Amino acid sequence: MTKRTGLYIHIPFCVKKCNYCAFLSFNAETSPRREYADALVSEIALRGEELGHPVIDTVYVGGGTPSVLDISQMRDIMHAVGKSFSVKEGAEITIEANPATLGRKDGVTLAKLQAYKYMGFNRLSMGVQSMDNDRLHCLGRIHTAENVVRDMELIRRKGFDNVNLDLMFSIPGETTRDALDDLRKVLELAPEHISCYSLQIEEGTPFGDMAVAGELTEVPDEEDRETYHEICRVLREAGYEHYEISNFARKGAEDPDGPSPYRSRHNSLYWDMSDYIGVGLGASGFTGGRRYKNTSDIEEYINALTVPPIHEGARVKVPLEEDHLNDGFDNISEAVFTGLRRREGIRYADAVDAYMRRAGGSTAAGPKEEFWRIFSEAKEEAEDYARQGLLIIDDEGLRLTEQGIDISNQIMSLFV
Repeated sequence: MTKRTGLYIHIPFCVKKCNYCAFLSFNAETSPRREYADALVSEIALRGEELGHPVIDTVYVGGGTPSVLDISQMRDIMHAVGKSFSVKEGAEITIEANPATLGRKDGVTLAKLQAYKYMGFNRLSMGVQSMDNDRLHCLGRIHTAENVVRDMELIRRKGFDNVNLDLMFSIPGETTRDALDDLRKVLELAPEHISCYSLQIEEGTPFGDMAVAGELTEVPDEEDRETYHEICRVLREAGYEHYEISNFARKGAEDPDGPSPYRSRHNSLYWDMSDYIGVGLGASGFTGGRRYKNTSDIEEYINALTVPPIHEGARVKVPLEEDHLNDGFDNISEAVFTGLRRREGIRYADAVDAYMRRAGGSTAAGPKEEFWRIFSEAKEEAEDYARQGLLIIDDEGLRLTEQGIDISNQIMSLFV
């Protein structure tokens, strides 16, 4: 398998935190956006130098809501990327945005989209979540369904031909019929990619507090799973490839039976054990078998990267929360866990290759035999899942069935 390298850039600012959100983000109006952008530019330069200015295949700017940054701030960040890394020709370069954050007037939105084009962005990922205004209000979103339709029209007008729309289901009070109505309205916008996620109630969020207080009724698991499988059916019938548990890509016109050209290339890095460099507050990276996570303290992050200024020759280090060098078992365990998220699953050869990269040495056994030697204690239970029609095990590898996705974490845990 050809390994690639991606760059993830975290922008931890939002106009307003949603009721379900447990991600690392802050209010954009009261946060030090300019100082953060300067610190981010410093980290990009530092990471590029440490890694020898590597070639990168993908860039993903996520958040938070990256589109709340001023154009000048985003321009500085992307300029730093171009100076510190060799961005491969034809690289997938994505920015996340939320409806109504690109601008309230058509001209403002078009100017921002044009600036993104100039900076090199060729893929947009927009957090829609629902096409029903009452459900959007319940979620704490700042946009309306009408904003989504308007922004998609402007996005197309500026020539973006690779757009992902995020959609959420199992919202409190929502039925399967409601969720499918949302989906059909999204399909009318003809995005190249759709990500569908079941709402998860997290501790420390407004929804989490409401659930503890008995003020929020979660959608039952049975209904959640029924909705998921109906979503999969509708998207298949609409010509989308279900290539990962939550992700669907429109099939290519030239080769409708082959892999979709609209699969998220950046997210695919996470699922095939490729390297990715994480920069920004709380960002995670995986390079050369080492996993790290930056500090989540914004004051510590900014101070470390801007005080004293790096141009005065001071040695700057990014403060980390985690720093771990994988061993062979870490690698193969992660390869299986993430690989099973993909509908094609994990090949024995790729899993064993990930193991040997860290364990060293060689083996006379074939990939299948070596795989089950390493996971001998999991083999009997895995075969039981296969007999139940939840897991497919063959001579090449293993993969979840659509029904197996319903208990994917339970099956994946066999290999951890």
